[in-house]
Amino acid sequence: MRNYLLILAILFTNCTFAQWTNKKYTNIEPATLVATYTLHSQPDSTNPSWIRTSTLILLMGPNVSEIVDKAAYINDTLTRKFTTKEQIIDYLTNPKAIRPNILYSIYKNYPKGKLTFKDHIPSDTYKFEEDLDLFHWELTGDTSTICGYKTQKATCDFGGRSWVAWFAPDLPYSDGPYKFNGLPGLIVKVSDTRNHYDFELTSINKLDPCLMIDIEDKDYIVTTKQGFFKAFDSFREDIINRAKQYGADNDSQQVLAKNMAQRNNPIELIRK
Repeated sequence: MRNYLLILAILFTNCTFAQWTNKKYTNIEPATLVATYTLHSQPDSTNPSWIRTSTLILLMGPNVSEIVDKAAYINDTLTRKFTTKEQIIDYLTNPKAIRPNILYSIYKNYPKGKLTFKDHIPSDTYKFEEDLDLFHWELTGDTSTICGYKTQKATCDFGGRSWVAWFAPDLPYSDGPYKFNGLPGLIVKVSDTRNHYDFELTSINKLDPCLMIDIEDKDYIVTTKQGFFKAFDSFREDIINRAKQYGADNDSQQVLAKNMAQRNNPIELIRK
């Protein structure tokens, strides 16, 4: 089990042992608010009974926001303090350590008017930009109380799915989970009509003291959205050979291949 966990951790992080202790970051701006969302998703389109639950945090500053898996944020905060190879190995192979379901992070309005998406595809980290104005919302007259807030309904088509969002005008932040933004209030709940992906706000709090929104300085593979997904599809198809490169035994190879095969229902079905 320890060997499998180490191989899995190395595959889905993008650092050699030396890189763990030499990370550098660029500060973007302080976050003054944090919104926490629960995501219920169906990663495997052939298995509707398997629903994965993730917790994401949206750090919001005056101009920029970052959305990241809460477990990934905690892991990053902890590992920034590591100074030895032994600390890293013990952490990566500890079966009680929290494992993030989501490895991507998304920066909105960074750079200005753009959205920056970064994610790991072993053994590299990819980064691409999109226009921030991705969504063409249609506001409706429907209202509801969700998570204790009075909300209004909006709909749009995005990424090959139809989406229904509920936003709170009393929370004057044009933001939300994942890439969602552009409504006159914080998105409290957003789901696709197949109910494969459902984000719901669980809390929003002021940060005192503030937390810094930053981004790691590293040699990213800078690409396009289409280029990123092409690289990811190539990795999925070659997972067993990749695992062999890191010394995975046959059982570990099969487990990794099975796990990867179950990731067949991405949030964006159309990648344009």
